[in-house]
Amino acid sequence: MSNTASATTNTIDNNDDNNNDNTSTSPAHYLMWFRRDLRLHDNTALAALCERAHDNDASVSAVFFLTPEQWQTHDMSLVQLDHIARTLPILANDLHKQLNITLHVQICESFSDCADSLNALCAVNNISGVMANHEYEGNEIERDEQVNKLLAKNDIEFIRWHDQCILPPKSITTNDDSMYQVFTPFYKKWRHTLEVSNIQMHKALAIDSDIDSNIDSNKATLEISKQAVNTVDAIEALSQKVVEDYQQSLADNTQLSHIDSEAQLTNARDAYPAGEVAACHRLDQFVADDIHNYDVSRDVPSLHATSQLSAYLTIGVISPRLCYLQAAKAQEQLHGNDGDNEDINRWISELAWRDFYRHVLADKPKLIQHQAYKHETDIKINWSYNEDDFDAWCTGRTGVPLVDAAMRCLNATGFMHNRLRMVTAMFLTKDLLIDWRWGERYFMQQLIDGDFASNNGGWQWSASTGTDSAPYFRIMNPFSQAKTHDPDGEFIKEWLPELKDMPASTLHSEDKIRKAINTDDMFGKVDYPAPMVEHKAVRQLAIAEFKK
Repeated sequence: MSNTASATTNTIDNNDDNNNDNTSTSPAHYLMWFRRDLRLHDNTALAALCERAHDNDASVSAVFFLTPEQWQTHDMSLVQLDHIARTLPILANDLHKQLNITLHVQICESFSDCADSLNALCAVNNISGVMANHEYEGNEIERDEQVNKLLAKNDIEFIRWHDQCILPPKSITTNDDSMYQVFTPFYKKWRHTLEVSNIQMHKALAIDSDIDSNIDSNKATLEISKQAVNTVDAIEALSQKVVEDYQQSLADNTQLSHIDSEAQLTNARDAYPAGEVAACHRLDQFVADDIHNYDVSRDVPSLHATSQLSAYLTIGVISPRLCYLQAAKAQEQLHGNDGDNEDINRWISELAWRDFYRHVLADKPKLIQHQAYKHETDIKINWSYNEDDFDAWCTGRTGVPLVDAAMRCLNATGFMHNRLRMVTAMFLTKDLLIDWRWGERYFMQQLIDGDFASNNGGWQWSASTGTDSAPYFRIMNPFSQAKTHDPDGEFIKEWLPELKDMPASTLHSEDKIRKAINTDDMFGKVDYPAPMVEHKAVRQLAIAEFKK
């Protein structure tokens, strides 16, 4: 294993040969528990488990739990659930053909049900060891602690590996062994650590073909799980049924009645083909075509020049270490010719931000409880809870073209460009002074790449309540942002066709667009609202509020 991988072993210290009465006469049997790591290549836990299986002539099975009720509680978006559902049959097929491992997929409404079901699976099938990769959110940690206690009663090992980050939490600390509160020094140490480390890919070895790795999931989970399947076709059918049920449950939410879920699913499926091969192909294309212009192009939403890998990273279809190593390789190929390439460095820094927010979450687990990193700032702000204002923001009817175009893009596709996430978040939290938690939740409900650490970190950065936040007086002007990053209004007009005849100079000026909207004969009757607030005035109000 690589020196950047580490395991947490919650186990009693005994050998596989005496874990239970049956292991003396039959091969050991191990279980891989997939979570947000839906891939074969460079999967730390999977590689470690296959290596142990080879050493002990053991068989290996795998399991994934669909938890729609729990996911809805966590505000998982429909498009992200659909992405997982589309990935599972591909993963099952790859596991069977490449590693001779059968994937079992089960529905368990809650994480507590997962713990009980996993324990039952192990008991019925004489499983002596379970491996998984760490998750860092609170409910997930509690679930794993529950699993550990249940398995320990039956002398079953439960080993977890750090896999979500390029460098695991608590590996990058200050001189006094505390977590960095500012990104830049964190990044410098993170980068230096990687430059002197020997990062390796973790290769999973195929399991011997003559060992039967099938497990009896239905017998073990009849009363716990609604259904359990283990063939590719059955996994595809079950996963799609879960998506359909989830879609229907969201349709009953009147607050989301403006979302066309069918259109959103169609757009997301077209934009993000499922599976590890598709993700790796996208990485290769990005490194070949776009990474060398990333520093400038990444801020132009109409160019689609970002890596578009976040949706794959979020559910673990591609390894973050692979992303870093590919970028480092591209940098090495340029070194000596053009020197250090700032475009590549910029993208590597985005991978570091992803690590940073996970490290922050591991250090401050109460963030999962809707608490601000800077609690003393958060509690002093007289946050607004105006539902009409919030609804205007959600539906893209604020009268601010760039904000509205970004929100309509999110609602239609399940994705928003990173620059626009900052612009829309600052508009909600500074121009409207609406509690950042409302926006954080709405993004999670829509984003295909929504994950708590990055989403929470980004929202608190914009709201000036988080670690290394934007200073409260640095408030983005959405009109000047549009002029800089969408100079021709191409992105705005794509998502706001009612404004297609307006010149960019009007779209980028609050005064001009307000006048144009209120003057029917200028561009004809336009079904678009005037700006709901005057940015200059509300900026001063926000600054005064944060100064308190």
